[in-house]
Amino acid sequence: MDKEDFLVNLHYLPIILFISLPSVFILTYVIAVLLGHVEAGFPYISDAATYAPESCIFAQFINMIAMLMSFVVYIRYSQVKECSSTFSLQQSLPKWNHWALIFGLTSTFGLSMVANFQETSVIVVHFIGALLCFGGGTAYFWTQAVCSFYLHPLGCSLRLAHLRTALSTFCTVCFVITLITGVLARLAYKGTNPRKWYKEDGGWELHVASTITEWLCAVAFCVYILTFTEEFRDVRVTHPKVVYTLNRTRLSNEALNESQDSAMGHSRDTTTIT
Repeated sequence: MDKEDFLVNLHYLPIILFISLPSVFILTYVIAVLLGHVEAGFPYISDAATYAPESCIFAQFINMIAMLMSFVVYIRYSQVKECSSTFSLQQSLPKWNHWALIFGLTSTFGLSMVANFQETSVIVVHFIGALLCFGGGTAYFWTQAVCSFYLHPLGCSLRLAHLRTALSTFCTVCFVITLITGVLARLAYKGTNPRKWYKEDGGWELHVASTITEWLCAVAFCVYILTFTEEFRDVRVTHPKVVYTLNRTRLSNEALNESQDSAMGHSRDTTTIT
């Protein structure tokens, strides 16, 4: 390991996210069911994190996970950028990589919004966050799939590029089904508490289809992040460099003024005896 290396073994980051994100979902779901806040059937992920204390646990862990995901997005962006410049790959690759960075950070920001703005508190912000999270994440996966094909064969295998394309397609289908069936189910709903949705409340089948595809989409997100593991083995992060620019003219003038003031003060304090 080089002395300037600051972070190594970055391939553990996707593995940590792959384990921690579903674990938080399952933990909050179990707590919500045990406390009677949701039914044990098929609630939305956010339904299981609506009331305290599970909402507090969900928000705390998801905020940390969102920060780690943002770091992963930036590392991937820097990796593709380095490969593009080193091997002089196609000129369109940096554009795709740039958009991937935007979509990835948008998705992580939306994830944080979903965790901190519960649907029972600020429903509009919660839904906007969900759209940014799943919509931005799906767009990120597609742009990364395109980048993977551009990086072949130097920076990515063709099999991995096809896998990412398949996962992107799956996420797109799940996202569309979740959105459409969720809206239709809500229009058909006649109950009083959507967190406890029963068959007699109307729109039950559409609701189940929406929640199941949301969970499947979340699992696909985790699997997609896991695909970065092998590529991150060769990535190293060095210590950040802090550049401190001094205004030498200003400092010289200030030093001169202080010197003059000191000299004048010394002359006033001196008493001459004849």
